[in-house]
Amino acid sequence: MAQPNTHTQEYFLPGFGLSRQIVIGHIQYFLGPSARVRPYRYQQRDGYLVVGPQLTRRQIEDLQNLSQEYERQETLRMSRSSSSDQRDPYINQLIPDVGRTSSSYGSSRNSR
Repeated sequence: MAQPNTHTQEYFLPGFGLSRQIVIGHIQYFLGPSARVRPYRYQQRDGYLVVGPQLTRRQIEDLQNLSQEYERQETLRMSRSSSSDQRDPYINQLIPDVGRTSSSYGSSRNSR
């Protein structure tokens, strides 16, 4: 049986179909505790610079599946939070301005 390549290397992983949160959060699960990853741009393509053993095709597919599920959950969460924002359109509660009263404001307008 062929042994997986455990040689540490630095390589570009195209980011299409991969969520940043998933790749950064799960890379050590797939490649071990010494693996590192960061967002990277190579030849005008967004992706990730990975330092560690080479990901297998199956591992990349798993990351894509996890990313799809993560994006689906985030979409649901955002749609729920935006619908609750419509019920209460103010982010903060209104704070009355106690420094001015309507009578002092009106008298200063009349004195002009």
